[in-house]
Amino acid sequence: MYIPPPVRADEKYRDLLTVVESRQDIPQEWQGTPIECLIMAQNFGWPIQSTGKPELLIATCIEFRYALPVPRMYSYVIRRASGRVIGSEFSVGYTIAQGVKYLAVIGHNDCGMSQLEAKKAGVIEAFVSQGWPRDAAEQYVAKQATRHAIADELLALKEEYIRLRKIFRQLVVAPLFVCLHDSRFYVPNWVSDPETEKLIGDGSAVDLEIIDGLP
Repeated sequence: MYIPPPVRADEKYRDLLTVVESRQDIPQEWQGTPIECLIMAQNFGWPIQSTGKPELLIATCIEFRYALPVPRMYSYVIRRASGRVIGSEFSVGYTIAQGVKYLAVIGHNDCGMSQLEAKKAGVIEAFVSQGWPRDAAEQYVAKQATRHAIADELLALKEEYIRLRKIFRQLVVAPLFVCLHDSRFYVPNWVSDPETEKLIGDGSAVDLEIIDGLP
């Protein structure tokens, strides 16, 4: 099994991520919240106490090399290819109705969805092996690839963070990046960049064009 090198040794992520080495490295908005508990559990092995009334939703990739450090009855979880929740917005709304106030969106390095073009033929063969006609399998995989494929893991996380902030205006969204080498969380530097907030925009009303464009 291939385990990628630490992200701090990868030029692809140089100067783009801040490692959480103490509680002070966690953005202030997340301190004292279930997001802080998640980060401290992942990076430092702190125990998480379940309340039975989850306030946190975690969205992450289907990646088998990463295991969430959460006990049962602590959070809701969505696991999808690339970790984005495109097509699962209803699930997010449902959890909000159950009391969720925080959403952690977790990306990671060496994501298979950034290599989907090279893997596409194998995915098509997987569907063919399950009895799908080849033409139907090719069309389906091509259609789904436009939804799941990403060019860059960190850029995809930023785009999803901005998109979710525009859709769920009152939800605290925390983008986190996990290093598959050591399972440590990093915070993208663009979280605190004023330019990121400009892309999200002001206001509490969601643009109808965004709503109409949801899958």
